[in-house]
Amino acid sequence: MATTTLEIADIGPAWNALQRRLAAGPSTARPRKRLVIINGKGGVGKSSLAAALAVTCAAIGRKVALVELDPQGNNAEDLGFLGTDFFDNGQAQVDAILNGKRLVPTGEVRENLYVIPGGDLLEEIVEELYIQKRAYRDNEDPLARDAWMGMYAAALEDLDDEFDLVILDVAPGYETLQLQALTAGDMVIIPAKSDPSSRKGLRTVARRMLRARVHNPSITLLGVALFGVNSSAKKVLGNIREFFEGDLRGIAEVFSTAIRHVEAAAVACRTNGLVPQELATRTDRGVDPSVMQSVTNLAKDYRSLAMEVLSAMTKANNTGGAQQ
Repeated sequence: MATTTLEIADIGPAWNALQRRLAAGPSTARPRKRLVIINGKGGVGKSSLAAALAVTCAAIGRKVALVELDPQGNNAEDLGFLGTDFFDNGQAQVDAILNGKRLVPTGEVRENLYVIPGGDLLEEIVEELYIQKRAYRDNEDPLARDAWMGMYAAALEDLDDEFDLVILDVAPGYETLQLQALTAGDMVIIPAKSDPSSRKGLRTVARRMLRARVHNPSITLLGVALFGVNSSAKKVLGNIREFFEGDLRGIAEVFSTAIRHVEAAAVACRTNGLVPQELATRTDRGVDPSVMQSVTNLAKDYRSLAMEVLSAMTKANNTGGAQQ
């Protein structure tokens, strides 16, 4: 019977990156720059949060790279660069992960905000990751067995010196991409809604964090960000918060700011390719006044949440990201 030899990407850089992250460990000496936005289910505000947070941080002078590990490519709609030269459908990531090239943003979509888009081509990366996983799964050395998990950790090193913050917007349905992000990342935020699936998604991420922490002991859960809630239903919101705090068991917080659900405002923002903080300041887009008021309220939520996140990031850097 004929056998087929798998032609797989060079695992050496990934192996070396895992060794470096393991050796670094929890420490205040190395600044934490890589923020992972992730949940085990979709539709919880992940991409909206990643784009809004990226815009806020860029607006206050931080140089930000937004990397979308998601074949859906929603960041291009949120930031209004779909159909432009900035949107490469994931080619920059394919070149870096599969072909060993330097990971380079496609451009600056806002002052201080650079993008590395997702898109359909990321399916090629997902396929390669499964091949790598199968090829090394029987290796007795744990580092060799999991070396494939370090491919993004290696690629993202090219961004560390150039950027103040690297935000990873990670697809919900791909275990391999989630493990890549958690192995490469420094800090994690889990956006979630009140439904049971969101809580299940949180637990899925927690399990994957434990696996990633074997090679990346510095990975830190900053907290859970609540989405799609009725801000006037204080008792319901309090109950939701208690549920998630029970799941977290004190290892991280549920952020005080919850992002309200305003469908018309969300549609208006994506239609205009602007995050709420941006659209709220624009009077030239012909948005209905009632919808604009909702956009303004949504913008306040995102600004408030961004300040909480920045505070949590500062704390994580000052403490070395230590968690129980």
